[in-house]
Amino acid sequence: MPHVGGYLPDRTATVFISAGELSGEMHAAHLVDALQALRAARGLRPAICEGNGSLRMRQAGVRLLFDVATWSELGILHNALKARFFHRVITATARYILSNQPDVVVLVDNRVLNLSLARLLRSRGYGGRIVYYVAPVRWESLYGEREGARRRSLARFLQVKRYCDLALLIYPVSLDAYETLGIPHEFIGHPLCDLAKPRLTDAEFTALTGIAYDPAAPPLIVGALPGSRVREVRCIAPVVYRALALLEETFSGEPGLPEFHAVSPVPHPDLRPAMIDAAREAGLRNLTLLDPEYGYDLMARARLMIVKSGTGLHECALIGVPAIMCYRVPRYVAWLTRHVLRFSMPYYGLPNLLAGRPIVPELIQEECTHLRIAELAGSLLFEEGERRAMLDGFSEVRRMLCRPAPLERAAELVQELLST
Repeated sequence: MPHVGGYLPDRTATVFISAGELSGEMHAAHLVDALQALRAARGLRPAICEGNGSLRMRQAGVRLLFDVATWSELGILHNALKARFFHRVITATARYILSNQPDVVVLVDNRVLNLSLARLLRSRGYGGRIVYYVAPVRWESLYGEREGARRRSLARFLQVKRYCDLALLIYPVSLDAYETLGIPHEFIGHPLCDLAKPRLTDAEFTALTGIAYDPAAPPLIVGALPGSRVREVRCIAPVVYRALALLEETFSGEPGLPEFHAVSPVPHPDLRPAMIDAAREAGLRNLTLLDPEYGYDLMARARLMIVKSGTGLHECALIGVPAIMCYRVPRYVAWLTRHVLRFSMPYYGLPNLLAGRPIVPELIQEECTHLRIAELAGSLLFEEGERRAMLDGFSEVRRMLCRPAPLERAAELVQELLST
């Protein structure tokens, strides 16, 4: 494809970044930071970055066209019900890109939205480079799938080949499909391998949270990540916080037991009221809420994390903190998924998918009850054999996921396209 407006030394490069939800937006913000650092190290002016994102991308210096914080919905049905809204967003985004002709468009995760955007851009003549970061994979390929399903799944990869110049994968999944189809790609490793690290000292953590943390006699901290979408928080947080209320009641005032603390990072300010309401209704008397940038400091000191499936579970595996995975959707969505869409996999959490065995307990739908969460939490808090088995499994997952300097490598590859 011809490249329109390639980078010239006497002008600033322009990049448009399309994220569709908060986890992808986090990846996008880190990529922008890495790209700007690389350009500064090479004596180049900062790139002008615009895109669809939220707070983290804005903090990275990205001018936002749309804020994605409230876009993404829970489950296929709810997303489908917003199809007209997403169509308007995709159309407006494509119109903006075509009018401004950025040198590179970076698509981040969110396959349905971003492949639709890429298709529209190419059909309307956009000739600049398109990079797919956190490129699509087919998780079902890890455990084998019927030939018909496999053929249908190739459609997403063919779209990547047709519309994109480069695919950057952060998971060692579907690499054979990219290779077979001749799609320019690279498995760079998971960026969180380098990023998922605490930054506060114990004293700073104590000052921030009011929880007196002494590594010689640590308090009993249980963290909760009940979702990054409003509907997720409404579905999952009441059950998780009710389980925490049970644990709080169990440990309160018991002689010889450490002091219990429930802590939740708030992924976005818009989610804070729903999290507070869920904790209050669950009877959880004390819940410490943290800004999202302190999530890794929590995980590094928590005895256990209770998390929704997704990025939070990846972070637990990379940091090395035992976890319980929870997921719930409304009953009618679960019924449609099972009986109409017939979607089913043996595992849904990343550690279990990659290892091919149950490293982390997965409590999904009917199994996701406060009593079951509390029961598993009791075992994982104090049974050292269970804790050690999970942490050994996490070490295995880290060996699969991690590569040297993944963000720096992604930035180098984007910069190469800006320079040609």
